[in-house]
Amino acid sequence: MKNTDTSAKEVVRKAVIQSTFRDLRTGGEEELLTSVHRKRRRYEVAEFSLRTKQDLLRNCKKLRRHGQLLRIGDVKRGDVLELEVILSADRTYQLVSAISSVVDIVKGREAFFGVDKTQYDRVVSMLEVIDGLLVGLVPIRGISKQFAALDLDGEDYLIHRDLVTPNSDLSRQLCTLEVVGVTSFSSYSRDLRRVLFADESYTTYARVESATLNDAWQPVKLANVLEKMSINVDEMVNALPSGLSAAAGGSVTVTPSIADWDDAVTRFGKDLAAECGVAPDAAALRAAAAQAAIALSADESLESRRAAFDVMVMAVEPQADREIVRRIRDSILEEVAARAAASLTPPTSTTPGPEESSRKLEVEFVAIYW
Repeated sequence: MKNTDTSAKEVVRKAVIQSTFRDLRTGGEEELLTSVHRKRRRYEVAEFSLRTKQDLLRNCKKLRRHGQLLRIGDVKRGDVLELEVILSADRTYQLVSAISSVVDIVKGREAFFGVDKTQYDRVVSMLEVIDGLLVGLVPIRGISKQFAALDLDGEDYLIHRDLVTPNSDLSRQLCTLEVVGVTSFSSYSRDLRRVLFADESYTTYARVESATLNDAWQPVKLANVLEKMSINVDEMVNALPSGLSAAAGGSVTVTPSIADWDDAVTRFGKDLAAECGVAPDAAALRAAAAQAAIALSADESLESRRAAFDVMVMAVEPQADREIVRRIRDSILEEVAARAAASLTPPTSTTPGPEESSRKLEVEFVAIYW
């Protein structure tokens, strides 16, 4: 009887979702700033006909009127976009989801798998903190297949790719449009991970959260607040793969070698020196890098990492601005973690143009469909 009630509730739930979405989707194209199945109109600008910035400026009004060119300055919070995108989960969620699966398998069987209980508990604690900070939301990234970002005389625009001539001057000014945001795991009638870890093309119905294009996006909204309390969420995420490796006694091959760390801290020292405008002694820099690399390979706790990088700071510029130190250190750690965690991280999407940079538009993902 209980199973019957559960099945009936699920059928009703799906019916409500489908009918509500149908009302939203069929409300008229005039409610959508961009539409996947927009009908072509007479006198539209021909496909692949824009070669230069001058071509675009000459047709600007017509393009904007037909929804082929969208000025970000005209977009308001809450406006609706329908976009075809290649979806993937943000790296934070990918790592947490992948490592959580391993942790669940090992739970209660630490001795059988040869796992160090102390390190295992440390990984579990970090997972619980990060999962709590996500508060049930799934951070998502989607590479737009139809629209690209374009800086036109200091203003950001979204332009339909089919208008731009391939390999033209204008095409080389395009940036990949990446829509980023969160969605609620419980709002979907199927396991969302089956969608996000497939790197497939889907249509998204999204509401604009922040009407600006940015170069970076932080999926954990409390991260900035926590940093003021000396809690760095990015460091915690980056430490997960190496923490799991330590718990497994090295059986999971994700730990960077001493040579990897030596290369990483050396690059950190050079980048810091460039930022501070100093020229440190080369021998002192090599000695500090060797010391820091050994310390990092021996103990990868957050405190040890900071102490190791501080060895490099003392060798380069003891009075360096701590914000600059943190920014460069986080960038280096992300690179190290990306290489070390390659075997645990699901593959990410390829952008429409590998040579393009990426601009990010923050949205709320209301629906994902195909």
